[in-house]
Amino acid sequence: MKNFYEWFSGFVDAEGSFYISISKTCSFRFQVNLHKDDINVLYSIQKWLGFGEVRFYKNYASFTVTRLKDMTQLLKIFEKYPLQGSKWLNYKDFVKAFELYTNSVYSTDVLKEITKIKNNMNRLRLDYTMPKYKVINITSYWLLGFIEGEGCFSINKHNNYRLDFSLCQSSTNLELMKSIKIYLENLSNTKNDDTNVIGISEVKSNNPNQKSVTRIETARVSYITDVLIPFLEDLTWQSKKFLDFQDWKNILKLKEEGHHLSEKGAKLIDLIISQTNNNRLSTSLDYVVVDREQLLAEVNELLKGPSNFEIRNGRKFVISLNKYYHSSRLNVCVIIVDENGNKLHSFDSLADCAKFLKVDPSTISKRKSKNIPFILDNRTVYIKN
Repeated sequence: MKNFYEWFSGFVDAEGSFYISISKTCSFRFQVNLHKDDINVLYSIQKWLGFGEVRFYKNYASFTVTRLKDMTQLLKIFEKYPLQGSKWLNYKDFVKAFELYTNSVYSTDVLKEITKIKNNMNRLRLDYTMPKYKVINITSYWLLGFIEGEGCFSINKHNNYRLDFSLCQSSTNLELMKSIKIYLENLSNTKNDDTNVIGISEVKSNNPNQKSVTRIETARVSYITDVLIPFLEDLTWQSKKFLDFQDWKNILKLKEEGHHLSEKGAKLIDLIISQTNNNRLSTSLDYVVVDREQLLAEVNELLKGPSNFEIRNGRKFVISLNKYYHSSRLNVCVIIVDENGNKLHSFDSLADCAKFLKVDPSTISKRKSKNIPFILDNRTVYIKN
């Protein structure tokens, strides 16, 4: 259950909400709204928790908790598996109001106090300052839950099918985003001094009434291949975001073999892109009905065949185009392997590999051609194409 609770905490940081309604009395509601295509996630949450209701509407589905007994259980879960972002502030205010309501003799004074709390929550909140005792603690399953709610696996078909992973949040969550960046960078066990593998930026809104957005992202192929994908593959996903992750991985595999430069491969990648992310939603205007089993079969068939790349004279040659991929000899995909041939790291170029090992690119080229090893973290390793 620990993995689920951590995942749930991250997912709620991304998608959950706490509401207080006041009329003659008070009512408390916890809610997660998702697109109707993801209703199975809500049923899974209901099953794991053992309480709550799932309701289906025209274009969305909702998981809600309103019963006081169930709410008490829910709040205990978040006390043990705390939210990490600014939503934690809403949770704490919600708990304060809930305890006032359940532990006090209901009166006009209690109602006024709860009303005051309510009027400083959610969109009415002005102060996002976290108390000093609040420590952000990112775990693998909390991060997975957050990614399933807010993560984006994108492919830019107009930029050589560039792969990008990103997370976006209101800049009120800046400290959380900094912590996620550090966590992602620390996933790598290598002594790589390149701290720019995960970028972080602030995007200001042209609307003065809207908060700016903080974005963290990476498009570094070596990091995506060696670190991010293995990390995410080891975790148990809950939502249809897993399909986007799978498609993203398949496009990367096709690119690694140069199939994006062939007519057949490009068409296949374009078909994959046509039904990823929001295009996958049944309500999308661009919704394309695709036989997924057939699509994956075609991807696997292409990957089982020969690569569209060859290395000629130390340069990458594209078979389908009958020409070299790059003019520079440094633009050759290389990998670091151990003595048994197991891949440890991959790089987009000799230059990237040289930067990682802190040597000159010419040293990489010479040792690769003569099969002379390096010592990396007290291990004997070799450079291969």
